[in-house]
Amino acid sequence: MGFHGVTLTDEVQERVAAGAPTLPLASLGATGLEPGRPLKLLDRNSEVVASAIADPENGVVLVLARHALRGIDEPFFRARLETSVALRRKLGLVDGVSSYRLVNGEGDGLPGMSADVYGPYAVVCVASRGLLPYGRLLGQAVLDVAGVKGVVLKVRSKDPQDRANKDEVLGERPAAKLVVEELGVPFEVHLLGALNVGLFCDMREHRRGLGRFVAGARVLNTFAYTGALSVAAARAGAAAVTSVDLSSGVLSWARENFRLSGLPTDDPRFRFEVSDVRRFMEKARGAGETYDTVILDPPTVSAARASQWSMKKDYPDLIALAARLLSREGGFLWCSANSRKGPGVLDHVRDGLRRSGRSGAILEVGGLPPDFPTPADWPESRYLEVCQIRVG
Repeated sequence: MGFHGVTLTDEVQERVAAGAPTLPLASLGATGLEPGRPLKLLDRNSEVVASAIADPENGVVLVLARHALRGIDEPFFRARLETSVALRRKLGLVDGVSSYRLVNGEGDGLPGMSADVYGPYAVVCVASRGLLPYGRLLGQAVLDVAGVKGVVLKVRSKDPQDRANKDEVLGERPAAKLVVEELGVPFEVHLLGALNVGLFCDMREHRRGLGRFVAGARVLNTFAYTGALSVAAARAGAAAVTSVDLSSGVLSWARENFRLSGLPTDDPRFRFEVSDVRRFMEKARGAGETYDTVILDPPTVSAARASQWSMKKDYPDLIALAARLLSREGGFLWCSANSRKGPGVLDHVRDGLRRSGRSGAILEVGGLPPDFPTPADWPESRYLEVCQIRVG
C-alpha cells in the first residue's frame, strides 16, 4: 500500500512535535483507513511532519518517524534493528543463550511491535492483525541482523492465552519446549502457542536482586506462574519457598524450572500449591502460618471463573492480607504493578499498609531493565513498577 496523506490540526501537530509515538485515530478526523495503511501526516501547508501506520483495530496511529520516509520496508526495519542490536550488545546480552528484549516498541522506534530473544530463537509480536505484514518484515530483519535461527511471529490479544491466531515461523521452527538462560540460570520456555512463553524478560533485574531479601527466609510467592521468582529465592538460599498459583499446569512448569536449577521438588522446603491466592492466604492466616517475605506479582486483571481479580480494585486488600502474614517481628513485601493500567505500586502499598494496621518503609523502587528503553518524552511507556518494603 502507498502512503495516504492526512492533514493534522494544530493541536495534534503539537502532540507529534512533543514526541507522542501514538495518536488516537479519532483525533485525525480520517475514516475508513485500512489496517496497516502507511500515512504521511501533514501540516496545513501539506508539508510532511511525520510518517506513521494506521492501526484501526486499536484505534490509534503509530508514529514511526518525525520526517518523511521513502518506505516502510525491509531497509527501514533493518536499520532500526541494527541500532537495537548495538544497544543490547553493549549491555552484554547478545550471547546466543540469554533471554532479553531486542525491540521494545516506541523505545526502539517501532511502536506497536516488540521482539524478544530466547537463546537461539526470537518472538516478534505485533499489536493487531493489520500490522502482520510489518511484523514479517521485522521478523526477517531479526533473522538477518540478530543471528537467531528462527523467529516466531505472534499477534497480541487481550487474552494472553488466546490461541485463535496461529503462529507463523520464519527460519527454523523451535522445539515445543526449549531451555534458555537468564544470567546463567536455566528456564524452560514454550515459544509456540500462547502469547506468554513462560519467562518475562522485564523482571530479570528484579530476580537478580531478590536474594538480598530472602536468604534464610520463609518465602511465599503468590501468582507464581512458572516459578521464576521462586527459583531465584531458592537459589539465593531461602529456608523455604511456597509457590501459589491457580493453574496446576504452570506449577508443573515451575517444578521443571526448579529441577533445571538442581533444586529437588520433593524437598519439603519447596511447596507448590494450586489455589486462589486470596483463599490460600486467608487459610494460612487462619492456621497461624507466618512468612518472612511475601512476593506479590499479580496480573492486572483476571477473568478466571475461580478467581476474579482486578489490580485497581483488589490489590490494596491483598497487600494488607500479605502484611498480616508476616511475623510480629516484621518482614519484607515484594510488590509489582502495571502502572499503565491503574495506580502506581506505591499507591497500592500505602493503601494496603494502612488497611493492615502495620507500618512500612520503602527500601527500593525499580522499573524496567535497560533492554526495555522508553522515550524520555513518553512516560506512559514505563509500565512496570516494583518495590521492596520493610514491614514493622
